[in-house]
Amino acid sequence: MVDFVAYAEDCVLSGRVRLSADRMTDLLNQHDEVQLVDVMVQRLRDAGALEAKEVQVLREEIMFVHAAGPRGEAGRRRRNLQHPLAVQLGPYQDRGYLHALPGSPPLVSIRSREPMVPLTDAWIEYDDGSTHHRHHVGAIVVNRDHIDWITPARGGVVEVRDPFGRSCEGPLAEGQAG
Repeated sequence: MVDFVAYAEDCVLSGRVRLSADRMTDLLNQHDEVQLVDVMVQRLRDAGALEAKEVQVLREEIMFVHAAGPRGEAGRRRRNLQHPLAVQLGPYQDRGYLHALPGSPPLVSIRSREPMVPLTDAWIEYDDGSTHHRHHVGAIVVNRDHIDWITPARGGVVEVRDPFGRSCEGPLAEGQAG
């Protein structure tokens, strides 16, 4: 069992899931739904919360998840390049590094993969109606089917404007969440 934090259009679900694959990315790509236990559902609209013993979550409802658990077998890893990206998924702005094979443009790489795509050294930003959240996490797994837009970063810095015109500029790998 590993910790599982999933971001949906209108809530954040946290709980635990049985990792029945080598990595979280593999689990999410192999199954159309996952069963969470000991779940806390944090609503975005009114910042209310609910608890549930078990919840079935469909992959199509997930925007992205924190990538918890092992990194997978070292022998399966290939040499790759890191591409800094900014991604908008519903109410969430995410930034992180896509790992792609040399010579593979990052946007082409995303389209050629299974629906759940990992980004490392990731930042997550969103508002829950009363608070602006900004978190740095080791890795996230993004559901490419929910990407509203995606843009490459230049020089390790991403400048994205939110719907209110505020700048979300900043380096991808800052020391602490702000």
